[in-house]
Amino acid sequence: MKRFGLSSVLFFWLLISVMVPTLLLSTLYLSSFKATLLEQEQEHLSQFADKKVKQVEDYISERIADVFTLSQSTEVIEVFGVLMAKNQGGESQRAEYIALLEKYRHVYQQYSDYGYLDLLFISPSEEVIFSLTSQHELTNNQTTEHKPPHGLHGVIEKAKYFLESSSSSFEYSTELEQATAFIGAPVLNEGKLLGVIVLQVDSQIIQRVTLDVSGNLSSREVVVAAKQDEYFSYQAKLKYDPDVVIGDLHPVFALPKPLANAISGIRGIVYAQDYRGEDVIAATRYIPSMQWGMVLKEDLAEVMNAYHELLRLSVFMFLMVIFCVLILAGLLGRWLAKPFESMIEMTEKIASGTTDSSLSLQGTRESYELAMSFNQMSQSLALARETLEQKVAERTRDLTHEISLRESKELALNESYKELNESMQRLKSMQSKLVESEKMASLGGLVAGFAHELNTPIGIAITASSLFSRELVILEKSYKSDTLTEVVFNQYLNEIKDTCFLLDKNLKRTASLVSNFKLVAVEQTNLHKERFDLHDLVDSLLKSLTPETNKYPVEIINEIPTDISINSYAGDFYQLLTNLVLNAMIHAFEGIDKGKLTIGASLCQYNLVLTVSDNGKGISQNDCCCIFEPFFTTRRGSGGSGLGLSIVYNIATHKLHGDIQVSSILGQGTEFIMTLPIENENLSEFKS
Repeated sequence: MKRFGLSSVLFFWLLISVMVPTLLLSTLYLSSFKATLLEQEQEHLSQFADKKVKQVEDYISERIADVFTLSQSTEVIEVFGVLMAKNQGGESQRAEYIALLEKYRHVYQQYSDYGYLDLLFISPSEEVIFSLTSQHELTNNQTTEHKPPHGLHGVIEKAKYFLESSSSSFEYSTELEQATAFIGAPVLNEGKLLGVIVLQVDSQIIQRVTLDVSGNLSSREVVVAAKQDEYFSYQAKLKYDPDVVIGDLHPVFALPKPLANAISGIRGIVYAQDYRGEDVIAATRYIPSMQWGMVLKEDLAEVMNAYHELLRLSVFMFLMVIFCVLILAGLLGRWLAKPFESMIEMTEKIASGTTDSSLSLQGTRESYELAMSFNQMSQSLALARETLEQKVAERTRDLTHEISLRESKELALNESYKELNESMQRLKSMQSKLVESEKMASLGGLVAGFAHELNTPIGIAITASSLFSRELVILEKSYKSDTLTEVVFNQYLNEIKDTCFLLDKNLKRTASLVSNFKLVAVEQTNLHKERFDLHDLVDSLLKSLTPETNKYPVEIINEIPTDISINSYAGDFYQLLTNLVLNAMIHAFEGIDKGKLTIGASLCQYNLVLTVSDNGKGISQNDCCCIFEPFFTTRRGSGGSGLGLSIVYNIATHKLHGDIQVSSILGQGTEFIMTLPIENENLSEFKS
């Protein structure tokens, strides 16, 4: 596993302890600075925008006040009356009307000096009856053919119908080739509308007001626009788009978001894109008197310059601190690591076997004390090494002696093992002989029973044969003495028939017993596989065991299906079932008046399940665990050898490669279950 040096660890911890707080404080400070910067800029923009709105409102209010004062003067009322009369006098007074126009132009020339483009007297029928520059004078034909500008028309309408002073938005005038606006007021005489007086102003003064954006940010700009139905027009020149014409109409969907908010009367600060597509911070205001929207905006990138400069400075300082921490950690690490390096060299010498060296005392108090302890440890190690070498030599001698003793014991143990192995072989030989003896004893009992069973039919057959001979002799004498009558002949003939029937029956019984015994004897000595019907094999076995089973009040039932035919060792099945049946006869039905033993079988996949069950007295759970062990018997003093069920277990597990289980309940009976594998082809044949 890779280990870090002391300098690296110190650098890491110094970096964590110094830089993490510094980084957190710098982040908090930068965030606070950014928020404060934006908040201050918003406040400055709001104040400046309010100032600009006030300037525009003051300027428009002054112009409205000028036109209102002019509309209330007696001189204007008299001029209106004279001009209206002369204008309506026809061609006869046309020359006087033109002369009056020239006269009044000299009178009102001062308004041109004040910066107004024109002064208009307009009749209630919207006919210009006086123009300071004569560019708005209209004849009756012109009035019907041409309509006045949209802004002028609006001012006239408000003066006529609402009797109020008002101003229009700036519109581009093709005649003057510049943007102009109109400020009008109604002229009343004793409450009667004589007409409307209108002052026409240019946009130069508004331009000076709006374009005066003093400040330390070069991107600061004031944008003014007015909305007309589905269009809008800029009311002042654009700083970054000199091609835009003041008063020129543009579709309303092209409005930038800040300007749209301003025209809609939304007062506030927004972060959005301007007409250039640049991100800006903008203050939006609405000028009610002009129905303008005004936006005072600054480029967000320029506003954030101070923040970005501070951020770059912070990053530079952060890197410088890391560099200083790295140098400090390296120097401090080398100073602290020097005593440890000496200790490492000392440890390597001790590991190589040199224990007489010592460390120089240097460094901090801790390293000084550690070096002293290390020197003491080195001396202790040298002493311990000498002591250990002595103990090792002594222990080596002891181990050598112990090894020689173990070798002699191992030789004796090998001899004991050989003797034990020979004893085991003798025990196995004796066990095999006992098993064969048990088989022979079983076979002897079977032969004795067979002889006893065979004696009865043979004795009856001999008696019947003697009786048959005697009857024949009597019949022959009666025939020779001529005393044989038909009645006597029929009597002897019937007796002879009965005798022959008895003789035939017992001889057949004898032949059947001999045949079954031969079959059992042949199957028990057959060492090869053969196909046989399990039901017939059990039937022949039970008939051969009849002399033994008749001694007990037991009914033996063969419930094996007749269609089970297997290819296996018939002799092993004879031996296995013989031992199970005789074991049940001897042990299961003691003290029982009437017992029942059932032999069954079934096919389960590739296995034959063979069961032998009885309703006897049962086996205890403790004995169930031991009944298959050799020489285990519950009738040790009554002739039991303890090998019957051991032979059954060996045949079922070793010869037939199956498994045998026993289940028993005291007082209810016992069941032996054998699961024996059979060949696949035989299974498919049985199923078909």
